[in-house]
Amino acid sequence: MCSVALISSAAELTDSVKTNESVIQQSGDDTLLGNRGRSLIGSHFTWGADVGSSVDLSGSDMTTFDIDAYFGYKGSLIRTAAVGAGVHKAFGNSYTFIPVYALLRTSFRSEPSLLFFELKGGYSFNTLADSGSAGGAYGSLGVGFNLAMSKKLQSHIVLSYGFFTLRHASELAIPYVGDNISYAILHFGVNF
Repeated sequence: MCSVALISSAAELTDSVKTNESVIQQSGDDTLLGNRGRSLIGSHFTWGADVGSSVDLSGSDMTTFDIDAYFGYKGSLIRTAAVGAGVHKAFGNSYTFIPVYALLRTSFRSEPSLLFFELKGGYSFNTLADSGSAGGAYGSLGVGFNLAMSKKLQSHIVLSYGFFTLRHASELAIPYVGDNISYAILHFGVNF
């Protein structure tokens, strides 16, 4: 009788182990981690990059090729609230602008939208020829168009107006007169 009870207990234990193994195999690591292995897709964290060009509206040979990267928050109403930095290298000369900025993108709607508003503001470290660095304010205001949208990524095109402030521009050895450079900006980008 004792041996029958032991065999019955062993059979129940074996069935229990097999059941637990199949549960672990079906659900993956989330069961082992207690649902702590949350995907970035479902989180409020976002990061992205833009590439494009800023066309000098003054005609002073300051048109740039731009690469920007950012990271921050995403939500239903606010598409992106982030901090970012870029390298904007002028064509045909050695001028470089390195803006560091806060970024806000929103469509003012919680549902997906074709258009969104973009605002950037910050400081630019400007390296202009042999003049050293002449940093100043940086900003842009524009409208974006969503291209592809999925749970994993979103792509977009942004058309905006932007400016760089040149402190003490009259003292610099550059072919530009004035304290600000105005740009028409076209960027293509993706964010995750």
